[in-house]
Amino acid sequence: MKKWQKISAAIVTATILAAGVPSGVGAQAASVPYIFDLSQSGTLKEGSRGENVKIMQRALNREMGAELTEDGIFGPNSKTGVLAFQKTKSELKNDGIYGPATHKALSLEVNTWGFSNEVLKVGSRGEAVKTLQRGLKDMSYNVAVDGVYGPQTRDAVIKFQERFPSLANDGIFGPRTKEVMDKVLND
Repeated sequence: MKKWQKISAAIVTATILAAGVPSGVGAQAASVPYIFDLSQSGTLKEGSRGENVKIMQRALNREMGAELTEDGIFGPNSKTGVLAFQKTKSELKNDGIYGPATHKALSLEVNTWGFSNEVLKVGSRGEAVKTLQRGLKDMSYNVAVDGVYGPQTRDAVIKFQERFPSLANDGIFGPRTKEVMDKVLND
């Protein structure tokens, strides 16, 4: 990540953190960074038109390499792109209709780094640790991507936490550190 990207990400993150999450927003609602508000239409399907369709097409192009024309018209190619995305997720119905479950899955793909919800600390092992290590490496922290949360990973997490006054500098990758790191990596 280039220096200007780090500075921009830090500014964006600081602005987001300063605004905070409204007290009425539940943890579940705040945890899914939706790419647009689907509630107005409920679903997008063949024949749908508008800005939401264009955003969906752009997201499918980014995540799936769908090569859709981003014209805001949900035609046969958009249906094929949605269907292809749905087939990559076992929990989704393969119907080519862009409904709430598909919207949530695509939003998470586009707007998150893929971090696990589990708390990670020294001694943790596995794919969740590898994902964290890949994120740290992407931000130019010197860590091995080996799936072992050891002193090197802890130190990198502490260095990341030190950049944000709202984070405890404890070396534990918990919900708050995850939220901030997700924003930095995706902004």
